[in-house]
Amino acid sequence: MDLNRIHYFFKAVEYKNFTQAANACHIGQTTMSKYIAVLEQELQTQLFIREHRTLTLTKQGKQFYEGMKNIYASYQTLCQNIQQTNTLHIGMKTTDFTDFEILESFEKKYPHLSISYSYLEENELMEGLKAHQLDALISPSMLSFYKNNPIETTTLSKENVSLVCSKELIHKYHTIEKVMQSVPYITKATDQNYHQLCKDELYKIYHTTFNKVEYVKEFPKQLLLLNLSRGFSILPTKEVENRDQFYLEDISKYFADLEKIDLVYLKQNKSENLNLLLQHIHEKKC
Repeated sequence: MDLNRIHYFFKAVEYKNFTQAANACHIGQTTMSKYIAVLEQELQTQLFIREHRTLTLTKQGKQFYEGMKNIYASYQTLCQNIQQTNTLHIGMKTTDFTDFEILESFEKKYPHLSISYSYLEENELMEGLKAHQLDALISPSMLSFYKNNPIETTTLSKENVSLVCSKELIHKYHTIEKVMQSVPYITKATDQNYHQLCKDELYKIYHTTFNKVEYVKEFPKQLLLLNLSRGFSILPTKEVENRDQFYLEDISKYFADLEKIDLVYLKQNKSENLNLLLQHIHEKKC
C-alpha cells in the first residue's frame, strides 16, 4: 500500500464520486478508479458501493477509513518530526539579518543540518519560541521583548554604525546638530523605548537630539527618504559607506551595545541543533 497516494481514497470518500475526486487530486478519472480497484483487491474486500455515479462506503470501507485516518495522521507527524530533526528553525522580524559568516560556517560544518528562517512580528516571534516552533531568534538587542521574557542571548555580531544624512542637509544646516534639530529621525524600528535610547545617546554625544520620528517598513524606502533629504538615520556603516550622496559620522563606540545583533533563545527549550550552533559560536569567539 502506497501511503503517499492514500489521499486518493480519502478524496473519494469526501466527494462520493470518482470524477470529482480525481479532479480534486489532479489525476484522470480512470487513474482514480484503477487505484481504488487495486486497493480493494489488495485488501480483498469491497470498500465502496457504486450506485448511479455515487459512492457509499461499505461497513468494511468505513472501518478502513477510520483506521487509515489515524495511521496517515501518525505517518505525516512522523515525517515532519524526522524533517525537523535536520532543521534549525530561526525567527526574525526582517530579512536584514541573514548575512552572517558564523551561520554560513555552521552550515558548512554540519552539512546534514539546514537553517530555516521565518519572518514574523515581534509578538509572533516569542509565541513561536515558547511553543517550540522556533529554536531561536535573531534580533537587534533593543527589541522590547528582551525586558518581558525569561530569555538568554549570545551576540552574533556588533555593527559599526554611523549617523547618516544627505550632504545636501549638511550644506543647508552646516552641522549635524542642526540637522537633528530640524528633520525627523527615520527608522524601521517601531519600539518607542529604542527611540528614547537613541535620543539619549545622541544627546550625550552632541548635546542635542531629535524631536520627530518617521517610521518606514523597508530599507529601500529609508534610503530613498535619506536621499531626498527628508531626515537622518542611524545605520550599519557597511550599508552606506560607498554611497557618495551621504554624509556619515561614525558613532560606533557610543552605540556598540545598542546596535548589536543577538541570538535569542529560552534556556529550558534548547534543542540539540541549537546547542550545536551555540557551541560553534563559542568556538569561533575563542
